[in-house]
Amino acid sequence: MRRKIITMCVLSVALASTARAQNFEAKVTWDAPSFFNPRPMDDIGLYFTSVERANSGSATGLAAIWRQSGNLNLGVRLGAFDLEDIGNSLAVGAELYGPLSLFSGNQLDVAWTLGAGAVFGDDYTVGTIPLGLSLGLRLGSGSLRVEPYVHPRAALDIIAIGEGNNEETDTDVAFVLDLGADVNLGERFIVRLGGALLDREAFGVGLAYRWPRPISVSNRN
Repeated sequence: MRRKIITMCVLSVALASTARAQNFEAKVTWDAPSFFNPRPMDDIGLYFTSVERANSGSATGLAAIWRQSGNLNLGVRLGAFDLEDIGNSLAVGAELYGPLSLFSGNQLDVAWTLGAGAVFGDDYTVGTIPLGLSLGLRLGSGSLRVEPYVHPRAALDIIAIGEGNNEETDTDVAFVLDLGADVNLGERFIVRLGGALLDREAFGVGLAYRWPRPISVSNRN
């Protein structure tokens, strides 16, 4: 009898852990695809995304991303996802980034990235803190330039499922590899393509508008 009770307890814990893991895998995160080219940016864009969810089909969403470069390299993202089985979700996130000139060259750009954000649903919250590197190439010249990049990173996911006293919290470390490209149409418009692999499965496309940075001119006597 004692062995049966112990076995039942172990099975209950295992089943609960499996259910939590499957429930987490069915969620979405704010950071994929990242749409992050390592070159300094001053732009705002609108992006369509499609995220594959384990055993739960796909989720579609829209995200607006604003980024600025300079003394403070900052990016802000706001988006929404449509999940058929559990309703809509709101995604918010922010990121800091900076160029690594030591590893950059004539056609190679490298930048570090650090972000924090969350997806909020009716009965769950998925917080994500990603840290990684973006490496990109500059190809072409003139009005049409293509800049492919890779963006590997590790992300700490903090998942809260349920409400009130029934809430369960879990953590996980995800490894993500983004592959993408910026297609520059002149000096102002950018078509961005991006996809996430490994522990994230997502694809997206969008259009961004880049504005020129002001140039300060000092008078010399």
